[in-house]
Amino acid sequence: MEKLDGLSVVQIPFFNESECKEIIKYADKKEEYFIEKREDIDVPIIYNKNQVTTANYASYNFFEDNPKYIDRLLKCLKKALPWLTYPISLQSWVNIYKTSEGIGWHNHNGLNEHSYTANIFLGGVTKPGVYYTVPGQTSFPIKNKIGEMLLSDCSMWHMVTPNTSNISRYSVGITIHDYEAFTKNLLKDACFNSLNKGVILLNK
Repeated sequence: MEKLDGLSVVQIPFFNESECKEIIKYADKKEEYFIEKREDIDVPIIYNKNQVTTANYASYNFFEDNPKYIDRLLKCLKKALPWLTYPISLQSWVNIYKTSEGIGWHNHNGLNEHSYTANIFLGGVTKPGVYYTVPGQTSFPIKNKIGEMLLSDCSMWHMVTPNTSNISRYSVGITIHDYEAFTKNLLKDACFNSLNKGVILLNK
């Protein structure tokens, strides 16, 4: 586990190259599913409306679809963030950035030191990577490494510049809230009969 820029971003090996290739196939199938579904969805201006796997982040959960990686994730979080209180809320999805696609500056809502965001790079061009900043400070890029997770507090702003390659860029996006950060709306979204299917609760 490597800490970058002090304690603001942590880089952690997570998937091997073979697993990344397998997950890219999963991502492509998810994209096909959402394109065929053709369901209108409100898309913010930070990404392109064609980025359907990202646009539908609230309607599915990568780790729920791929439960064999859940124990690994929990072990990773216990090591990197030992102060988390359980159960934790987890939302996860896949991103596919084709040529000229990226995502603008944004952060994830939550409670500092109890809510986190992560990105696991799966494949594509590794440079310049993900840019991070906090208000009032200069942004800095972290080069992507295949299979490695970038973990940061929810308050960290981050973005990915448009892909200049003809090779798509793939990643898994994650939002984590521990028990101290639970809100009424978060728990409502986690209910089995919620319209939001992208949230799951994980115990230790």
